[in-house]
Amino acid sequence: MGLFMADHAGYFRDEKLDVTLTPGGPSVVVEPLVVSGKALVGLDSVDTIAKARNQGAGLKIVAATMQTNPTAIMSLASAPVRTLKDLVGKRLGVQQSGVEIMNTVFKANGIDPASVTIVPVQFDPSPLVAGDCDAFMSLLVNQPIQLDLQGVKTTAFTLGDYGYNVWADVLLVREQTLADKDKRELVVKIVRAAVRGWQDALKDTDAAAKLVVEKYGKSLNLDLEAQRKTAAAFRSVIETGDAKTNGLLTMSADGIAANIATLTSLGIKATAEDLFDTSVLRDVYAGKTRL
Repeated sequence: MGLFMADHAGYFRDEKLDVTLTPGGPSVVVEPLVVSGKALVGLDSVDTIAKARNQGAGLKIVAATMQTNPTAIMSLASAPVRTLKDLVGKRLGVQQSGVEIMNTVFKANGIDPASVTIVPVQFDPSPLVAGDCDAFMSLLVNQPIQLDLQGVKTTAFTLGDYGYNVWADVLLVREQTLADKDKRELVVKIVRAAVRGWQDALKDTDAAAKLVVEKYGKSLNLDLEAQRKTAAAFRSVIETGDAKTNGLLTMSADGIAANIATLTSLGIKATAEDLFDTSVLRDVYAGKTRL
């Protein structure tokens, strides 16, 4: 919604840019689009980009939207699982892609993965409601809202509370782009407009949701109330931590170090110097914390 707000408000136009926002989604692999030059800037998560770099993709992360990873453990409010330790002896619904993450988080927190029964699930949270599991691996900005709209109250905590520090929706570009003065300036302008868009979106999440439903996502027949709740939930993972102090999308040295530590725990090789470039953000903010 931040990028939509930037486009709608004319922030890209203010930078004398003609920007096309290309839809992503689960079926779209972003890194090849950026590597091939079909997209100047892409959005993905730190771990995916690090894996692509290890396979030879010359990519750099220049800004980070979600400062707290939204991956969360959700349970019913009527039978809450409030902490990671509370999962011991219980059934946890986990998608196939999340098993490795959960095992890593358990081990990092001194919990034997075998002490938790893993129930294979998809992304639909109905197994939790049906009682097939006691807790459910979810996204803080997704499944809890789905159930809330159905009148099902839940509670959730993020894996970030337990050391899973992987920024999501980070902005990535090619190394060659940053090495080219003119192209690098385009990236600075895009990030600056994006920051302004996100500032607007988080200032009035209801207005941002309305814009998504009535303009940018009109063909998707989105539910306005669902989008309002989702938009409001995003504030807790974007306008938080260092970004709340230093400015939206910024990347602090401590935050970068935490990401590298998590990647290492997941068996993904990466260094801060190879993966991150904070110079674009320095140019964007020019010593300020808000644009």
